[in-house]
Parts: sequence; structure tokens; C-alpha cells
Amino acid sequence: MILYSHHLYAWLAPWMGLFERRHPFLELAVEHTHGDGVRPDVAIFGLGRYGSRLAHSLRQQDIHVLGVDFDPEVVRAQQRLGLDARFGDGEAPDYIETMPLKDVPWVVSTLPDRASNHALLNALSEHHHSGQIAIVARDEADAASLRTLGRVEIILPFNQAADFAALDLAACIATSELTQNKEASS
Repeated sequence: MILYSHHLYAWLAPWMGLFERRHPFLELAVEHTHGDGVRPDVAIFGLGRYGSRLAHSLRQQDIHVLGVDFDPEVVRAQQRLGLDARFGDGEAPDYIETMPLKDVPWVVSTLPDRASNHALLNALSEHHHSGQIAIVARDEADAASLRTLGRVEIILPFNQAADFAALDLAACIATSELTQNKEASS
């Protein structure tokens, strides 16, 4: 069900209204929590493992980050860690309208599928976002598909992680070989 959750939701959406609360107090409490009033340098949509790590790494480099996620528990947890995080759905055009994104230089999407990213790009375009956009791709095929959506920077985290690990491992191997050579010549 996790793999097909977006498709299931699309199929069930017409009937989901029956289960909505009249006053979604948890979501509203998170939504009305404001950051420090400073314009963010980057807005990250999706605060899962990759998105939250990216957000906190950028914060360590003194970059002001605004995080957005559809899970109020994730938002609350990130706020406790000091991140300016808001509850919201990046796929909803009316939500993008409420975000302070007009002058944000970068928007990064770590949303899980092409349809979600396409919806976010359309919403940003409708609301005249003029900044840069980066999207996380899961693999080369996903990256090729995302490149067709327009002017986006593609992030391939698995490729970047493997490249970084290879450099780190190569340095360890070289250090190990130096140590072995010193021991052999002694």
C-alpha cells in the first residue's frame, strides 16, 4: 500500500471528505506556528530522511531553511529541533499561495514521485516563483523524466553518496597502503 499510496488516495479522494474533522486542531496548531520572520534562502518540500538531513546540513552552513511536510508529527518534531517547519501539501496549488515563496531563491523538492513534483512545479509556476528549483531523483530514469518538466536542477542522492563513499574509501585504502609500505620497509 505504501508504494501505491498516491494512486489509492487519488482513487479514494472523493469519499475521504466524510472522514475529515470539522476543526483539525492538530494541523491548525502546527500551521499557525511561525518561524523567526526572516525570509528563507531555501524552502524544502518533504522532511523525510533525506529532506530533514538536507535541511539541518544547510542550517549548519548558516542558510535559512523553511521546511514543509504533510505530516504534522514530522513538522512538530522538526520544529523541536529548531527548524522553521510548516504543515502543508506541496501538491496543493492553494497551499503554495499561502507560502512566502515569491522571493525565496531556491525551492527543493524531496517529494517521492513524478506526479507530486509535477504538481509542485505547476503550483510554483502559477504563483510566479522566479527562483531556482531542485528536485531529488531516485534513479537515472527518474532524473530523465524530471528533466522534461522544465528548468530544474536534479539531485541524485544515491549517486552522490556512492561517489562520496568511493572518495572516502579510496583515501582509507591509500592510507592503509602507506601504513603497510612503511611497516614493510621497517
